[in-house]
Amino acid sequence: MTTRAYVAVDLGAESGRVIVGTLAPDGSGASTPPKLELHELHRFTHEPISTRAALHWNVPHLWSEILAGLRAAASWAKSNDVEIASIGVDAWGVDFVLLNAAGEPLGPPRCYRDPRHESGLGLLRQKFTPQRLYQLTGVQEMSINTLAQLAGAIVAGDDSFRRADRLLLIPDYFHLLLSGQSCNESTIASTSQLLDASTGTWSQEILSALDIHAHLFQTPIHSGTRLGRLRPEIAQQTGLPDTVQVIPPGSHDTASAIAGVPAMGKSWAYLSSGTWSLMGMECSAPILTDEARLAGFTQERGVCNTIRCHKNLIGLWLVQELRRDLERRGTTLDYAQLTAAASAAQPFRTRIDAAHPSLAAPGDSIDKLKSLARAARDPEPATPGELTRCCLEALAMAYRRSLDDLESLTGDGHQYIETIHIVGGGSKNTLLNQMAADATGRRILAGPAEATAAGNLLVQAMADRRAGDLASIRAIVARSFELVEYTPKENARWNAEYLRHRALWEKRP
Repeated sequence: MTTRAYVAVDLGAESGRVIVGTLAPDGSGASTPPKLELHELHRFTHEPISTRAALHWNVPHLWSEILAGLRAAASWAKSNDVEIASIGVDAWGVDFVLLNAAGEPLGPPRCYRDPRHESGLGLLRQKFTPQRLYQLTGVQEMSINTLAQLAGAIVAGDDSFRRADRLLLIPDYFHLLLSGQSCNESTIASTSQLLDASTGTWSQEILSALDIHAHLFQTPIHSGTRLGRLRPEIAQQTGLPDTVQVIPPGSHDTASAIAGVPAMGKSWAYLSSGTWSLMGMECSAPILTDEARLAGFTQERGVCNTIRCHKNLIGLWLVQELRRDLERRGTTLDYAQLTAAASAAQPFRTRIDAAHPSLAAPGDSIDKLKSLARAARDPEPATPGELTRCCLEALAMAYRRSLDDLESLTGDGHQYIETIHIVGGGSKNTLLNQMAADATGRRILAGPAEATAAGNLLVQAMADRRAGDLASIRAIVARSFELVEYTPKENARWNAEYLRHRALWEKRP
């Protein structure tokens, strides 16, 4: 029987990949989950384009790279006698493409880091109290959210969204290009701060308050829904058969990553570690309390109609920006070299508040870190190792704080989380993983780094009836990837340093 395969297009904020996945029985018996085998066929980098007017995403570049990856997938499948069954795209959240009635973009999509979005928060505060907006959406107030972006457009006098026929988030747009069918998939829609957290439908109260036309949006569909076949012209361009289905996975990359967490039981939390770190847990219903709002937690939709309650943390963006700044100053080091230098640097020399607003914007990373060190009255980091170490320690302390808050939100019983699953590219950072174990005092299971691709592919397999429910998907992941365990070694010292870091957070405006 011909092996069936699935194609994951995984778009991150810095890079993209096209990966083919196949399910292979290992001969242990019919009741044993198969193993997922991944074949990365194309990888590319991308970044926003900065102009005097805005910070935009280069969508034509992304699309050309996706097509290149699909051509590679078609060639690989032919060489290996594999049948490509479907394609699904996952990507970062909140950013969107506006389309006219002919399905053409009205302009390039703005990047969530565009400074214009900040102005939208002021307008939202005029329309809603923070408590009401959180009760409606369950989403943390952030200028990057789709809602704040639309509000920022109103403040700027930009009426393009009022002239639009459709609003599609980034993966929705690429699913349209692949299939010819438009949709709003639920997990990516839930990043927008436009969904009603309790119903999973678009909030009419929010749309009415900002005079946003409801026709921009379609009823959100579940991940794993078949949109239709690949467009004939795309099949011709790539060499794929036109029988290939387009199936949105958890279209938000974090939703796919959490579907790919190899977890069992209930006493676990996830940490999706990449450019952003997202720490949270799965819930049966959104937590819409004022305590959750003040702690900065967001409720988003997950695969199989789950709810993900998590906190958005700045993540390895800190180290990515540091690396870029060092390179601009003439020092070129890869991430492994930076981590090795950090490991050799003095521990707890410099405290940095990872959530300080200045660190979210691109540019001048080293100057920012030194300024924050001076404000904390700690020694300024000078070497690449010192700079990297203060970033990683700050992240680990942010994990600890998020874990404390997360456990406190689960009711009077205060659920104790035994294991933290770290997935995504950051799961390969052994120094940060050990810091996370030490800071939280919990068992860490790191891996897979490819959780997003695994979750994407296995949701497609579920739609193809080659994988079962969410628990079955996670059992396949657990059998398919090697996990690395970290246990706390210096928890007492980290507890003492945690108190020193809390002093920084209490001073933050």
